[in-house]
Amino acid sequence: MEETNKVWRSICWLLFLGCLSAVLYGIFRPTPPEMIFENSDKVGHLLAFFLLSVTARLAMPYMPWYWFWTIFVELAFLLEYLQGLWMPLRQFSLQDSYANLCGVAIGWAFLALIGLCRNR
Repeated sequence: MEETNKVWRSICWLLFLGCLSAVLYGIFRPTPPEMIFENSDKVGHLLAFFLLSVTARLAMPYMPWYWFWTIFVELAFLLEYLQGLWMPLRQFSLQDSYANLCGVAIGWAFLALIGLCRNR
């Protein structure tokens, strides 16, 4: 049982680090991605922060929930702000920050729902 937990924790950390790498690449790449359809970037932001928050929570289940979700709410805004600050061809978008925040909120709701179902 102990060995299974170690393997599961390792898988969770690998998934989180992979998501974190992809999000950081997407946010800090020199040019914005092509628009596949109208507002496709917003969908990308939402999905990226949903996956990032879920995989992070799976990797760090013992971190107090209020600290964890506070950090992710702040990251939703901060990473978008830093993108506009550090990347000359990119700009800050409040709508992208809202999409990031929605992804975090959906991640929280998803994990809360899973927790409720497991406790029944």
